[in-house]
Amino acid sequence: MLNRWTGEGTSNRIPRFMVGDNINWQSSDLYVYDGSYLRLKNIQLGYTLPAFLTKKAFISSLRIYVAAENLFTFTKYHGFDPEISSGGTSLGIDYGVYPQGKVWTVGANLTF
Repeated sequence: MLNRWTGEGTSNRIPRFMVGDNINWQSSDLYVYDGSYLRLKNIQLGYTLPAFLTKKAFISSLRIYVAAENLFTFTKYHGFDPEISSGGTSLGIDYGVYPQGKVWTVGANLTF
């Protein structure tokens, strides 16, 4: 097979192929990737209306906000999400688990 390890002095990334052996990937770094990342996990932007505007509606305070979770992830990781991995005895192994979803929240805090 092309680009496989063929002996001493070769630096191909894919391990050697052995006929009749199912451990062709044993002791290999073929699937080891850099999982470093930078993520904007939580952000919230809000505005509290001035009291002179809210008192006319018998509201002591009113705050309007927009919040977001998992907004951006900067990484060179090849999988879905560098933060998600399998659990139990497979901690740190990525079996293609779905990435975390982006969550947008819009709300208002009212105090009467």
